[in-house]
Amino acid sequence: MLNTVSFGFLILLIALLYLGVLERVLERMRLSGRQAFLVLAAIIIGGLLPDIPLVQGLKINLGGMLIPLLVVFYLLVTADRREEKYRALFAALVTGLVCRAADHLLPANPGIGFFDIDPLVLPALIAAPVAYILGRSRRSAFCGAFLGVLLVELLAWGENLRRGLGAASFVLGGGGFWAAALFAGVLAVLLAEAVGEIRERLHRGG
Repeated sequence: MLNTVSFGFLILLIALLYLGVLERVLERMRLSGRQAFLVLAAIIIGGLLPDIPLVQGLKINLGGMLIPLLVVFYLLVTADRREEKYRALFAALVTGLVCRAADHLLPANPGIGFFDIDPLVLPALIAAPVAYILGRSRRSAFCGAFLGVLLVELLAWGENLRRGLGAASFVLGGGGFWAAALFAGVLAVLLAEAVGEIRERLHRGG
């Protein structure tokens, strides 16, 4: 189920939607403010429901994983060009591998040396720029970042199975994962928007 940090992030997104801050971003992703509100409401309600068991200790949270994943599929299906879909999937694959490599190379706990980043925030900070650079569009960046963090979780679950920990509970869309995945997607989109705005202003200035 979603934790306090996740609910706080949801409230922040709702506030930004209400103030119209994300209106332009949503328009470019072919989402209306009403649709975004409905998705966030569904995430909150679904996040309060019990996790759904799948296989070998793997569970899925309706609000934390299934609903955002449906949004990702919607964005992929409604993409104008096939190349954009391929870029999003390629970005997801590379993002997941980069985040997984960082998970192995960086210290397991923050506060060691110069490394003092929350392990739940780190995947998002890595996934967002990687997904944006490879995805190139707002839609592809969001999908690549979200799916990339999901891939990290699936690889971690696979590692548990390899170690014989198949009976251990592993929740896709739990509080920590959900916050990291959606934060990565939103951050990637905002990065794409910021770079796009800078390019437009430089072009107008030229």
